[in-house]
Amino acid sequence: PAVLRRIEYWSLLSGAAGQVYGNGAIWPFNKEWKSGLESPGAVEMAYVKKLFAPRPWYRLVPDQKHTLVTAGYGTFDGAATKENQFGAKGDYVTAARTPDGKLAIVYLPGVRSVTVDLAQLSRPVSAQWYDPSRGIYTAVAGAPFPNKGTHVFTPPDRNGDGDADWALVLEVGSRR
Repeated sequence: PAVLRRIEYWSLLSGAAGQVYGNGAIWPFNKEWKSGLESPGAVEMAYVKKLFAPRPWYRLVPDQKHTLVTAGYGTFDGAATKENQFGAKGDYVTAARTPDGKLAIVYLPGVRSVTVDLAQLSRPVSAQWYDPSRGIYTAVAGAPFPNKGTHVFTPPDRNGDGDADWALVLEVGSRR
């Protein structure tokens, strides 16, 4: 599941127009295909939708020049082959924000601090950690944050699956 989440979130925050999931039981509709609907990958696609669907995800612009996440974003070259502290491969933090500065989402494939330039947002923002393995939000202490200067965000230790990946959701007003 952690590998699938990396693919899903890296894709969506890098400009993809969507994400599709399937598995060997579902694709050919063999006699066990319905059980495939309960696989962790299938279940967690609902959590991807829960995060992105109520927001203007289609307006997100990838943070390729690191103007939003200014430090702690890891390495891009070879990121898929490097292991984080929990043994999962890939350490690149992918981020995107809307041009109007009302929404930013940062995906961290491993627990580490990231520095975010809050001046990239249009007004004071709420901040929440999103557990991509459970679809649960956790408010970040101290929010809302003013939209000036930088702030260092550190995710909770492990998510509901015991993995290290989290999504940081920064938005003007909260959609919880």
